[in-house]
Order: sequence, then structure tokens, then C-alpha cells
Amino acid sequence: MSTTGTFDETLSPPIANGAALIVALAGNPNAGKTSLFNALTGLRQRVANYPGVTIERKEGRWTIDPDRPPALVVDLPGLYSLDAASPDEKIARDVITGSAPGLSLPDVVIAVVDATNLERNLYLVTQLMEFDRPLVVALTMVDLAEGRGIEIDIEQLSRDLGVRVVPVRSAQRGGLDHLATAALGAARQQQWPETPWRLSERAEHELDKITGGERRLRHAALRDLFAEEFGDHLFAERERRKLISGARARLSQGDPAWWQEPLIARYAWIERVVRGSVRAEGDAQPLATERIDRVMTHRVAGPVVLLAIMLLVFQAIFSWAQVPMDLIDQGFGTLGGAVRDVMPPGLLTDLLVDGVIAGVGGVLVFLPQILLLFTFIALLEDSGYMARAAFIMDRLMRGVGLHGKAFMPLLSSFACAIPGIMAARTIENSKDRLATIMIAPLMSCSARLPVYTLMIAAFFSDRQAFGFLSVGTLIIMAMYLLGIAVAIGVAWLLKGTILKAPTTPLVLELPPYRLPHSQTVLHSIFSRGWLFVRRAGTVILAISIILWVLVTFPRTASTTTDAGEQLRNSYAGRAGRAIEPLIAPLGFDWKMG
Repeated sequence: MSTTGTFDETLSPPIANGAALIVALAGNPNAGKTSLFNALTGLRQRVANYPGVTIERKEGRWTIDPDRPPALVVDLPGLYSLDAASPDEKIARDVITGSAPGLSLPDVVIAVVDATNLERNLYLVTQLMEFDRPLVVALTMVDLAEGRGIEIDIEQLSRDLGVRVVPVRSAQRGGLDHLATAALGAARQQQWPETPWRLSERAEHELDKITGGERRLRHAALRDLFAEEFGDHLFAERERRKLISGARARLSQGDPAWWQEPLIARYAWIERVVRGSVRAEGDAQPLATERIDRVMTHRVAGPVVLLAIMLLVFQAIFSWAQVPMDLIDQGFGTLGGAVRDVMPPGLLTDLLVDGVIAGVGGVLVFLPQILLLFTFIALLEDSGYMARAAFIMDRLMRGVGLHGKAFMPLLSSFACAIPGIMAARTIENSKDRLATIMIAPLMSCSARLPVYTLMIAAFFSDRQAFGFLSVGTLIIMAMYLLGIAVAIGVAWLLKGTILKAPTTPLVLELPPYRLPHSQTVLHSIFSRGWLFVRRAGTVILAISIILWVLVTFPRTASTTTDAGEQLRNSYAGRAGRAIEPLIAPLGFDWKMG
């Protein structure tokens, strides 16, 4: 990596009042943004949701300057553009423009750019330039670029972009001090680059008419003129709509493809920038990633490999997790017994043992399976294989009207539908996203496994098929396949009726294979596991206590009443007897109800 020049690293006086900076971290998926976020913030992170949506909001503290309060780093969802086609893109735009609820306008935006694929990554940078925010480029994957014989003139690239470019190596924490210097300098100066590309003369003339020649209005007018929806409030609503509608009508008369002008202008400029600052040594040889993909994405071998990986995941979830699950179950059973031994009999003891302890145990007993699933998902994501899985499954998903990106949410739903539903946010089309969310609970989640196990143990114990294969294994596999088959049928029905819409093509980047970064994987497992415990656990605990109340009250006055009579006269028992006529044809009594 060539650095044929240096920048003045001298810091100007601190920003007024010594306030903590707000730094937005934006970048394409698989550009190294998560690794950089972890390197900047360490474990000083928190994950929440943006108000009103299920999209995760990751924030962390970054010691950008020992003499200043730690900066707040907001990790935006990975995205390729800011055209607001998906919820992730809309959230990113809201954060950058300062309209995201509960978050102020960022003082500086750090664009994370993959050095091995500058042309694709710089498109997002060109859009970020249009939002009038101080901007710094963090160049990642520099070691991979060097290994592929790609030489980048950092100073030339910085001059061409008009913003500071800083090479970083997140794993080794290299370049982070320079990145802090650049971010502080950009925030202090409050300067942003001018758009270095220009549209056709007709389009530029229309922009001048809208803005009155004021540069500060150009970026907002550019976005409004070429966007599907009006976004920025430049003028009074009626006047603004009239100006922009007239400009669109005049542009469409001269060129039916007028709306493509910003796209063409950006990429033409990007091509010139890359040509002037990047040099590749010799002819590119087939990369290891390309050689591996000849097998992993093959029409026949690819699905076979994917099936083998899924079988490994399920084997781990349902076999390897059994020992820790049993230990957790025994631990909470022992704790409940100890509480009964030290506390006098009564409602309080029953509430603690049967309500609270049983409720917490009912959540944590499935945590080993959840963590194992998240471990495999993190490894597959960080290694680059998860994108291949979505690519392979796209043909099957498209056959029932779903998007290829539905694969990961449905896979997550085998452990728990909650993380599966949360993962569906990456699907751009709202109808595809809703269809995926509606069928996610049909996957056989880990909470159903105890029911399957009890029924199989009661009716099919010690039975074998073909003299060596356990009937129980076949039945469990059949139950999971049944769930998949029903989900596919429901998806086909939904996409053919109330959610009918053309399935959008799968546009997906296949990142290079790489060894998963241990810190990224461990942090992902911890954060996702904690979110499951906090979100699902609180609901399950509350339901457990409510159920205890329903089977405990009202209390029978007689002291000789047995437990069966108490249950019969409880609120839950009365409800069960009320619905008994409806479930009697199934052979169920009021207790089952």
C-alpha cells in the first residue's frame, strides 16, 4: 500500500465546550465495518432498537482524544446506497440527517471502504458527500489488497475525493490513532466536500432554478429532484413540489432516462478516481475465493455442501447442547428445592419456586441451543459463507415467491422465531419481508423439542427401523420436515394472494472467504444471546408468573381440598372446562385445554 505523502497531524484546539462527538459509521456489507466498530469501542457497546422498528441500533464509546469525553459511535446498518429502498437504508439516512428519534445530527461520518473493491464501495461515499456532513474515509482490507498486488496512492485518493483517507487494520488496531485525528479535524472544521461530478447542462440548469444558485441548497435539491419521494424541506411544501415537478417534466421531455443521470455521473467520476490512484501489479490470478466457489456455489455440489453444513448445525443444536441444558434444568430444580426447604409453605414460596424460578429456568434452559446457533451463524457470516447460502437457496425460495435473503431468518427460527423475525429486516421488499415473518414461527423451534421428546419417549421408546435406526430420530426429522413443508405451502399461498407481488431479484455481494475474527464472533454471540434473554426472557417470565396466578387463584376455602380440586376450580381450570366441548372431538379433556 503506497502512501506517497503525509498529512499534517497537528490537532487544532478542541471543539467548543468539549462536548462528546457523535460519529456515524457507514459502509457496505462485508467491508469490515463491524470489525472496525469493535476495534474502536471495545466492549463499551450497547445494542437497542431504533424507536418503532425492529432494526438494531448499535452504539459504543470511543476514546477519540484523552482530553475529551469519549465519542459516541453509531454503527449504521450495512448498506450499498442511501436511496431508502429498505428499512435499513431509511434508518441510515435518518441518522445522517439528524432525523432519527433520540439521536442528534452526527458531527462526523466515517465511511468504511474496502480497499479490494474501491469502485463499488465509493458509490456510497459519493452519496454521503451530498448530505453536507464532515466526512472521513477509513480504508479497510489493506492487507488483502496488498496480497492481490493492488497498490493505492493514499494521498492521491484523498485529493481526488476531497476528504481524508486513512488506512486501518482493525485486527491489529493499526491506523486507529490517525483515524481519530482525522475525525476530530473534520468535525472541528465543519467542512464537507463539494460534489466533484456534474450532470448534463440541462439538469444543472434545472438545479440552479430550484436553488436560485445557492450552493448550500444544491445537495438537498439534487436528492429531491431525482428521488422517488420528496425528502428535504427546501421551501414551502407547495412551492417546492411545483418547482421539482416542473423540472422533472422538462427533463423527461429531453431524455426518457433522465432519472439515471446521478447514477451515471457518480460512476463515471468514480472510475476516473480509481484509475488515477490505484495500480494493480501484473495479471490477476484466480483468487482462492474463486477456486473455492467453483465447488461451494456449484449447481449440484453447492446444495450438497449446504445440506451437510445444516445437518452439522442441527446435530450441534440438538445433541451437543443436551448436557448443558440438563445441567441448567437440574440447577434450577435444585434451587427451587432449596428455596422450599428454607422458606415456610405458602403463596410467597409457591410464587418464587413455581413462578419466578421456573420461569427463569424455562428461558435459560434453551440458552445453550440459542448460543450454539448464534455461534454457527456468526462463523458462517464472518467467514463469508452465509452470502453463498442465500445465493444457493434463492432458486428454491423464488419457487414459492420468497426472496433468497429469507434463508437466514428461517434458519434462525429453528432455534427461536424471535431472532428469525428480527433477521427478516434485511429483506428490502415489504411484502417479501412480511411473508417471511409470518412463516418463521412454522419452523420447529427448540422450545418444541421437549414436547417431541416426551411424546416419542412415551409411545416409541426403544423402537428401531431397519434394525439399526431409531424410530425417534426419524420422527423428529419428520416433524422438522413437516414444519418446513407447511411453511413453504403457506408462503406460496401468501405470495399468491394477499401478499402477491413480483419477487425482487437477489442482488448480493459474495465477499472473499476469510478466517473468522475471534473478537467479532464472540461479541456477536454475547450480544445476540443477551438480547434473546432480555427480550424473550422477560416476556416468558411474565407469562410464567401469570400462569401461576391462573392455576393458584381463587383459593379453595376447604383445607382438605387436594391439588386436583384446586386446579379444577382455578381460573385456568374454569377456562379449560369452558373450552372442553370444542376440544373433546380431539380426545382432549379440560386439563389439556
